[in-house]
Amino acid sequence: MINSVLRVLAASVALATPALAQEFPTQPVRVVVPYNAGGTVDYVGRVTAAEMGKLMGENFVVENRPGASASIGNQYVANAEADGYTLLMTSVTSNAITSALNPDTAGYVLKDDFAPVGAVGRVPLMLVSANNIPADTIEELIEYAKAEELPLTYASSGIGSTEHLGAIVFADAAGIELEHIPYTGGAPAMVDLVAGRVSLMVATVSTALPQLEAGAIKPMVVAMPERIDMLPDVPSATDAGLDSFNVASVYGLLAPSDIDEATMSALRSALQETVSSEAFVTQMGERGIVPSTDEPEDAGKIYEAEVDTWSERVLAVDFD
Repeated sequence: MINSVLRVLAASVALATPALAQEFPTQPVRVVVPYNAGGTVDYVGRVTAAEMGKLMGENFVVENRPGASASIGNQYVANAEADGYTLLMTSVTSNAITSALNPDTAGYVLKDDFAPVGAVGRVPLMLVSANNIPADTIEELIEYAKAEELPLTYASSGIGSTEHLGAIVFADAAGIELEHIPYTGGAPAMVDLVAGRVSLMVATVSTALPQLEAGAIKPMVVAMPERIDMLPDVPSATDAGLDSFNVASVYGLLAPSDIDEATMSALRSALQETVSSEAFVTQMGERGIVPSTDEPEDAGKIYEAEVDTWSERVLAVDFD
């Protein structure tokens, strides 16, 4: 009798083992970054991939596929098999702007072609000024801008960039007029701000921080509802009465849209554990990135809201 029971148990274990072996993941997971190696998105992707790999017991391998304003990498993942083994780590904000600016050439539709695993972190932006501007607070700056006969100038990394649209949002919130001076990237824009050749710039905190620490530019306001730990003395948009000046670049992990629910659930669980870990928070903080605190079940609506917000901002601007 005992032998019969043991045989039945052994058979049950044998039947269950293949099913257990098929639990996701059973092979390395590719994480595509549609930007060059060494940038902020690449950094976030590599830290996230390493932590998720540890949690899920498989390698998460970052693969850079840059080009065409991230369209090459985005299209690659959009067309990949929706089995969870090909994911996209990207700036959802930048992609929303690009696809709204060039819907016919982007080669993907964010809300149709991708399903969000979740937000990974937010890179806050802030308004900074040249030292030759006679204002030390955001209130003084707005008062000065309104009193000037000609609009103050602001630099950006290019037409249609997050910095460009962020400055438009600020000007609207403050009730002032500004003149846009576009550059071919954030670095040359910052050089001219430091030199005093332009008056203002909306920049990522990570870009502005070295110049702030050197005393080469002045901080005015952080474009978020709350203050940030890296710059606790700089007022938030809410502090300054500029509630609509809520501008951050959201980095997210995406999958092809037809991914099955069980695989997505496993990925979301691992991502949430990753972004809430002390090691991850520390590493993101070193780059001025605020880790996501979103709940996994909110990933879809948060993703759609981010895409809609930036698409609407693009459509509201006359780029001619």
